[in-house]
Order: sequence, then structure tokens, then C-alpha cells
Amino acid sequence: MNGTRTGRRRLAALAGAMLMAAGIMLSGASPAAAADSYYKLPYPAGESYMVTQGPEGTYSHTGPYNEYAWDFGLPANYEVSAAQGGTIVYSDWSPYWQNGIEVIIRHPNGQCTHYAHLNQSFYWPGDWVPQGRIVGYTGSTGASTAPHLHFQVIDCNTRVGIPASLQGWVPWTGTWPVSTNNYA
Repeated sequence: MNGTRTGRRRLAALAGAMLMAAGIMLSGASPAAAADSYYKLPYPAGESYMVTQGPEGTYSHTGPYNEYAWDFGLPANYEVSAAQGGTIVYSDWSPYWQNGIEVIIRHPNGQCTHYAHLNQSFYWPGDWVPQGRIVGYTGSTGASTAPHLHFQVIDCNTRVGIPASLQGWVPWTGTWPVSTNNYA
């Protein structure tokens, strides 16, 4: 019986590797490129929060700076996790009052993740944080009507939003995505 399980595991692993290789060959991306653009949900693993406004939302996710953003209905003063490892480039009150307290992290792929409306941020520009590290607490600072997390992938130089997926898909308004973002 144990030999059968081992054989099934090996077969499943081989099948998975073949499918991954086929996907990479079809997309033309290398495994490193695929890993570099993979973002986890910005809250702790095993938890699920409602997307109160998804990309191209009609309330405030319009125009180039917010059209690909997500608002997650996290409670006030709750943990915000780095969606991917990187270097903190901004962590303070935003020069754009609407964002309130914000954190921006530059990742190895050259893109940044943006976390806004925080009550508190923990790191300084230049600090490196691993994926899953708590970088701040949620809040309702700036142009916010209730505690939540505004999250998006942006161009580091222009702050313009970039289309992205989280854990392999694009959560839409009303969904409750479950995070796989383990603590670092």
C-alpha cells in the first residue's frame, strides 16, 4: 500500500512538472520570470477577506493610478503582509493626501506593490523585507470612508497601476480570496 502511494506521488509530481514546463514554453517566460511576477494576497495565510472594490471598480478605481487596485475589507489595525519580498522605497504619510499612510515595496522584477490607508507602517526606506513580513496595520487614513486595505501593483517610477494577478488569479468585487501568504 505504501509503495502505491509513493508511486502515485511521483506520478503526480512528474505530471505537475510537465504541465508547468508546457505552460512556460507556451508563454515564453522562464521559471524565474514566472516566479518574479507572482504576488501573494497582502494578509496572513489561511484568512479570507472580502474584495470590497476590485480592479476597474466604479467608485474610486478609475483612471491610470487606481484602475488595477483592490480594496480588501480588513478590520482596523490588522496585519498587512508583503505580497512579495523586496526593498521598502516609501513608508510614511503619502505626498498624495488621498493615500494616507502608505508603504511601497520595490521587488526584484522591477515592479512595486502599494499598500495604502494604513494606521501604521513599520519599516524605513532601504529596508529589505521578505514575502509575508508584516509591514503595517490597516486603517482609514487619507480619502477613506472605513478601515480597509488599498493594494495594487504599480510602476515604481510613475505610480501608475499595472495589471496583476494575486496567487494566480484576479479576485473581483464580492469575492473572498483565501491567502497563502505565510509569515516571514
